[in-house]
Amino acid sequence: MNIDDEEILNESTNILKNDITSTVDTDFYLAYKKLPNKTAVTIRLFERNDYYTCHGDDALFIARELLHSTNALKYWKTSDGNKPLETIYVSNKQFENILRKLLLIKQYRVEIWKKTQKLSNDWTLAYHGSPGNLTQFEDILFSSSSTSQESSGVLSCKLAIENGVTMLGLALIDVHTLTIKLCEVTVSNHYSNLETILVQLGPKECLLPTFTSTEDNYLQLKTVIEKSGVLVTERPKADFSSKDIKQDLCRLLIKNKDEENDKFEMKIGVMPEMQMEHAKCALSAAIKFLQLLADKNQLNRFHLKTHQPDLYMRLDTAAMIALNIFPDSRQRPNYSANAKSSSVYGLLNNCRTAQGQRLLMQWLKQPLTDIAKINERLDIVNAFVNDTSIRNFISQDFLGRVPDFERLVRKFIRKKANLEDCYKIYVAVNKMPKLIEYINEYNGSNKDVLIHLIIQPIQEMIDIFSKYIEMIETTMDLDRIGHHEYIIKPDYDKDLKKCREKQDELESKMHDDLSSIRDKLSSYLSSTPSRSSISKKNGNETNREPIRLVYDPKQGGWLYRINRKESATLQKQLPNIIIKVTKKEGIFFQTSRLNDLNTKYSMLNATYNETSKELIDEVLNIASSYCDSLSQLAEILAQLDCLVSFAIASVNGNYIRPILSNEQQKIHLIDSRHPCVEKQDNINFISNTIELDRNKHRFQIITGPNMGGKSTYIRQVGVIQLMAQVGCFVPCTSCHTTIVDCILARLGANDDLSLGVSTFMSEMLEMSTILDIATNNSLLIIDELGRGTSTYDGFGLAWAVAHYICTTIKCFCLFATHFHELTSIENEQPDIIQNFHVDALPINDQLILLYKLKSGVCDQSFGIHVAQLAQFPEHVIEFAKKRAQELEEFNSNDNGKENIGHGFASSESVELIWNELEKLKSINDQEQAHEMVLNLLNKAESVGLL
Repeated sequence: MNIDDEEILNESTNILKNDITSTVDTDFYLAYKKLPNKTAVTIRLFERNDYYTCHGDDALFIARELLHSTNALKYWKTSDGNKPLETIYVSNKQFENILRKLLLIKQYRVEIWKKTQKLSNDWTLAYHGSPGNLTQFEDILFSSSSTSQESSGVLSCKLAIENGVTMLGLALIDVHTLTIKLCEVTVSNHYSNLETILVQLGPKECLLPTFTSTEDNYLQLKTVIEKSGVLVTERPKADFSSKDIKQDLCRLLIKNKDEENDKFEMKIGVMPEMQMEHAKCALSAAIKFLQLLADKNQLNRFHLKTHQPDLYMRLDTAAMIALNIFPDSRQRPNYSANAKSSSVYGLLNNCRTAQGQRLLMQWLKQPLTDIAKINERLDIVNAFVNDTSIRNFISQDFLGRVPDFERLVRKFIRKKANLEDCYKIYVAVNKMPKLIEYINEYNGSNKDVLIHLIIQPIQEMIDIFSKYIEMIETTMDLDRIGHHEYIIKPDYDKDLKKCREKQDELESKMHDDLSSIRDKLSSYLSSTPSRSSISKKNGNETNREPIRLVYDPKQGGWLYRINRKESATLQKQLPNIIIKVTKKEGIFFQTSRLNDLNTKYSMLNATYNETSKELIDEVLNIASSYCDSLSQLAEILAQLDCLVSFAIASVNGNYIRPILSNEQQKIHLIDSRHPCVEKQDNINFISNTIELDRNKHRFQIITGPNMGGKSTYIRQVGVIQLMAQVGCFVPCTSCHTTIVDCILARLGANDDLSLGVSTFMSEMLEMSTILDIATNNSLLIIDELGRGTSTYDGFGLAWAVAHYICTTIKCFCLFATHFHELTSIENEQPDIIQNFHVDALPINDQLILLYKLKSGVCDQSFGIHVAQLAQFPEHVIEFAKKRAQELEEFNSNDNGKENIGHGFASSESVELIWNELEKLKSINDQEQAHEMVLNLLNKAESVGLL
């Protein structure tokens, strides 16, 4: 249980202590029972003024899944004699944490119900939200900077038959980036292209038309979506109509101020996206779901784009998991520092801005396939790697002051912004000329790319925001920022000026009161400097005084702060003080004198703000006109943040620049390392060299002991290839590689109990998809295929799959296996297939794992040695050795399977005969057994084995 969970549990327990009754309110219980049905992934909370309640299965879910404790549960006795109603209380203070966990982590829907009137027992749905539609909870969810930096979007899907071909129309709306993306694809087997798009776009929720159990296409579609971890929401079929889509887009898409509606609608009509009939139907449903047209603040704000999946490397969900691209979902969004190196994202994420972190997530989901664009990124990373001064300034001095522009744009659009938000923009924009000055000092070989992608776009933004800077400096009282006061200058109005003069007088009296307190405590405190040594800056004490006067609007205004170590002295010498809050940095308190002065100051503050309200509104309106430019600036700085982040990771990890080429169809990695594994504690990573050539030795079979490093080896090739195509340096001493169109993985056991799919069935579904979509430009990573079924069936399938990849697909493939017999397939195609093994050294019943890749076959699995490493009981080890020896003797006799042929055709025949022999062992009837033997002899003779 983490700290947040403990706080929620404590808060809930405290409410329980003050609960009125343990018997349910009969009227509420009747109303609760009459509520409409809901799905299991929808949680209902009931607002009760200063706290919330949750009941039934929802209460059990919160207790078990969020709090990991049932201590906060209370059982209300029901009036009808039914079982008690499970209830949990959530305070207003902890409502935010519960909401964030439900929507952002668990990916559940949330409904907030409240009474229609104070004394009424009628309850109505007041607010609702889902992972793809957070609009009504934005103020709560994104009030903290620690909130997940992932974008949230809703994807809508519409299936249709066109000329006998099944088409899939897709529409994604992200209200935070104000983008609408449309896409249409032909449905492939197993909907594998949809899975790729789900990875690329990363939606949190997917809309489907309401369908019945007989509509197999939609049932399969739903299965693929849920397997990818996306919440499915069914919507009325009538919503998926494109009848009014052109008019809707005319109201939603951004346009020039003086552009007439008729001309704008005509322009929309000729956009290429308008030719996607099925995607338009999907878009219509998404617009209705998000109720975009009902919010006038969102009108004429969106950009329409076409999503082109083929511009990016294809990655399926299995590959994302196998390569550890992102942290385990249980650790997100606020995973610990120890988990940083457990994922590629964590390792590369040195971003200083929220928009940079979001873009990094997007880049890792969308590796590029255009060498020119990849090299542009690599050029900039190279410049930052080579210039420490520029790299440090951008990361430490500049980006650290850049706010989340995308969230600020949302606040301005929703009329929720304030002068503090205006000031945050001012600080970032005002520092951009210094950024340009630093970058211009770079004179390396990549200067042209820096000018084109960084300097010129930022310079354009500086020009655009010059009037904004002037407005803020003219209107805002920048001298009061140190007070955390964001106000209009008093010079604008005589009443404001009078108000400010009175506040200054009050501040002077506060400092007099501070001096009086210091005099009283001077002989008791550990160190108290003379009054003449007191210095002030913006009204706050800046030297290391035991007692200081500070201004904190969140705590009500002016307070004294004293070191916590002086607590006993303070309580003894000033017993009548009012302690407001105790924090790590000190005790915050007021005297009665300061309390009176602060009350007057706050009243003047309210008058000041009311008097300047019109001016504030005018400043906010002007600032909101920069929203489109802010979005552009967010994109530019997010890209800069990511590239600097890559440079920092490359310097810290001793990475080198990859050389990419489509002419030389090979992957050649010298002394490659797995970037995540090498960062683990107490690891001395052993590097390995990999060479794959599309025309020669493109298929590697890797054998070796369990725990010997086979899986790490094949994974690191995939990770390095992905890093190279993202535009980052890679952990090698040399890297020459080509572009691959996709990385597909089949790694490890994967029981999917929620879908009723076994390990073996999961293996077969994944391999079927891989064999269906892989091309000769793909990279396949296959680990332990066939271990989910019997040894002979598994071996046969592994052989058949390997043969098909080599002879039909003809792509790069790394094939780790425990079937040592599979290595004989190299005899069929020695120019294509190579055998490698990870080395191990058995000494005196001990196994030393060397983790070094060597050419050739490993003829032992060392499974028993690994069991010894795991400290199995000695009698179990001895028994295992005995049984293993018996099996080896059985398989190595003259009729042994391993001596019967080596070619693919003969091995297929051997499998058939061998499986029949296995069946014969279980036959007890003598006549039946005799008949089976005769049939086996005939079969063996017919295939040339006798």
